[in-house]
Amino acid sequence: MPVALPLFPLNTVLFPGMSLPLHVFEPRYRRLITEVVDQAAETADEPERNPRRFGVVWIELGHEVTGESGQRSGGTDPSGRREDAATALPRISATGCTALVRDLRTYEDGRYDLVVEGGTRFRIDDVSQVDTSSPQGYANASVSLLAEPMGPDAEEHAERVRELFDTYCQRLAAIGMTPEHMRELPKDPIALSYTVAATVVLDQPEKQRMLEAEDAATRLAVLARFLRRENRIVAAPTLHNLPAGPFLDHGVSYN
Repeated sequence: MPVALPLFPLNTVLFPGMSLPLHVFEPRYRRLITEVVDQAAETADEPERNPRRFGVVWIELGHEVTGESGQRSGGTDPSGRREDAATALPRISATGCTALVRDLRTYEDGRYDLVVEGGTRFRIDDVSQVDTSSPQGYANASVSLLAEPMGPDAEEHAERVRELFDTYCQRLAAIGMTPEHMRELPKDPIALSYTVAATVVLDQPEKQRMLEAEDAATRLAVLARFLRRENRIVAAPTLHNLPAGPFLDHGVSYN
């Protein structure tokens, strides 16, 4: 059954079960958060009707953040159709993750600090056009929520990933680069696949690939290959090719 979701494009990938802090200052996304929170308050006695959630999608190409000058850049919707500059969105991935608002702080000038938790993966079926000449306009989408199948031999893949990830963390610790967000690994293969995907040093296209995997077994198998590669890199005498970003920031995304 299709679900309507407001979309919040970001330059990062959100995984189910993972937390992400956001500082929201652009007018269109301040409006999005305000409306999400207000609608949730109106149905407080029936939270299943209107949970405090929106859709996070990764920006493949372009920038959603715009200056107050009104300048906008063109883009392509998930179906590949080219848009006019007046209704353009950045090129976004067709697969995203719902974001549930878990913590919220409102500033007098309308900005928000919030923490969201990844909920359910979704596939975009249709995206509304947006008049980007208006700073208040944000995209809404009709989406299909995706199931979370385990896949064949998921437990075996999970055990392999646990072993490789333990080696990965030990080697990083040896050079003083233990992942900040490390926590005890979940036993469930599905949750494990997302926890490791969110923690290991991967660029955003690789993380998006993890989000789009058809089942946990596939995700874990690909993660095992990534971890073998990263373990070789970390074990090398020099680390010129190791991305430092995940260890230098604190995971805060800005709209």
